[in-house]
Amino acid sequence: MSTSSRAYRPLAQVRAVGGAYVDQVVADFRALPAESAQSERYAEAKALADGCDQLDWQQLFTLELWVLQLMPLHQLEERAAILAQIFAHPASNRPEPGCDDYPARLLAWALNLQSERQWAFRKNLLREQEAWRLRKRLGETLLMISVLMLTLGWFAWLIEVPTLAMVAMVYWLGVSGGYASIARRSQSASATRPGESSRSTAFGNLCALDIGQGSVVQAMLLAGLFALIGYGLLASGLIGQILQDGLSKTLFPQFAPLPELGLPLPRSAEDVTKLGVWSFLCGFAERLVPDVLDKLSGKFKPKSDKPAEGSEKR
Repeated sequence: MSTSSRAYRPLAQVRAVGGAYVDQVVADFRALPAESAQSERYAEAKALADGCDQLDWQQLFTLELWVLQLMPLHQLEERAAILAQIFAHPASNRPEPGCDDYPARLLAWALNLQSERQWAFRKNLLREQEAWRLRKRLGETLLMISVLMLTLGWFAWLIEVPTLAMVAMVYWLGVSGGYASIARRSQSASATRPGESSRSTAFGNLCALDIGQGSVVQAMLLAGLFALIGYGLLASGLIGQILQDGLSKTLFPQFAPLPELGLPLPRSAEDVTKLGVWSFLCGFAERLVPDVLDKLSGKFKPKSDKPAEGSEKR
């Protein structure tokens, strides 16, 4: 059993990422009417609001809840209306005016929803921190591969081996496509919204980002391999045999035949550009090359196998 320990990574400082949050809470406190100064929590809340530049997250969240408790009924009803719009399906219905202990019930209801908003904000902030670490690691990996492929291409140009330079270009573009795909998916990953605390979506996102960083980097490296496989598919002419000749020449690069074994080179600069685009797409869509291979295997499958499949279905 591994005994390695993981270093604790705290939330970012309040003023570094939550300046607008602090300003909003302090503005709510200063909008309280004069009669709120008679409440027992007012002095403590005022001390936190006056020292807003030094607040930590716990103090900020506490001040926000205290402001709710200090609000008169008409302000509390306005805040409850805002919370009701944020939470499409709250755990409990908003208390109706005229019910027993209406002010106390409304305050308890608003405090519960506000606490859940704070929970979601805290988890989303953690998720963004983990996503930033992931993007930083991916960027470092892409930079390292770019330097390696540039060095390989320069070396291939010196020794006059154009095929090696083309392989370096294809692999780099495939890795770049994989990086773009992963970055896009990490940006569009759904954050936890208020009202989703029971679904554990924030915890799932955090665990996936923290534990799966190695797998994500591996997927980006495999994207370069898929681009090389795509290069082989295009150079082999298999795709051209499936499509019409005119369509194949329009969409896919054409290659010059080689007098010896090896990967053929594109015929012209236009074909090099087409190869670069398809290399990027092969890396961007990780399943593009496997799907093409499946279709090719089905296209050239012996006809004798088809009746056997039909008999199995019966």
